Amino acid sequence: MKTLAKAICLFALSAAFSACASSDIRWTEEVKLSDGSVIQIQRHVELTESGFPVQKRGFDKYQEICYPPMNIHWKAKAGYKPDIFDIVDGKAYMHVPLGACAECSAHGYPSPNALYFVWEDTRWRRIKHEEFPETSEWNLLMQTSRGSTETDPRGLITIRDKTTGKWTDSTLRLDQKRSGWRRVNEDYYWRGACRKCGPSGPNATSAKTPIFINDGKNSCQLSQMGSGTHFLAYATPCETTNLNGG
Repeated sequence: MKTLAKAICLFALSAAFSACASSDIRWTEEVKLSDGSVIQIQRHVELTESGFPVQKRGFDKYQEICYPPMNIHWKAKAGYKPDIFDIVDGKAYMHVPLGACAECSAHGYPSPNALYFVWEDTRWRRIKHEEFPETSEWNLLMQTSRGSTETDPRGLITIRDKTTGKWTDSTLRLDQKRSGWRRVNEDYYWRGACRKCGPSGPNATSAKTPIFINDGKNSCQLSQMGSGTHFLAYATPCETTNLNGG
């Protein structure tokens, strides 16, 4: 009886730790801006509950991006994963491709199938396609969760990792080389997604559905240590993460 109780306890603990470890993904990512300079941003993805033992991984709950030097914070619902973060003339911009009919419908079936934002007065403001910098191109990791915690992005993801290394977004990268597109919504499988879902018209700035999560929670932290700037994340109950890859 004691052996059975111990086995049940160990099984429950194993499931709990498995769910905990797989629900929170954090890393630091190098990003090449349109002017050629390279910065580091913090990224955080939280997954829904795994549904253990039937479902091994949960789905994205939200995407969080931080750039502490400009106090920039992005926290958006699942379905709104940016492919571009750029800084042009001192202003930060975010580009979000739309590939699902639910998101297309919620925002009036925009054409092109993307949302465009600029960081102003400590908040994101949606702008028209024509207001987004022409030179801005895909520069963010898109495959932000994988089959297991062992293959999730962790530590520091470099430019090289994203172009020729482990984190290449291989399918997108291959199609980009073949077709020469500059933004993910121009990829073969994404192109014209909203037009296929329903009526398509000018890219209106009025958002019918809020995409941001304003819960007052921010997992980003900027810490000055010695002469360098170190990007840290608040520790979760599951782990304490060094986002500098050390």
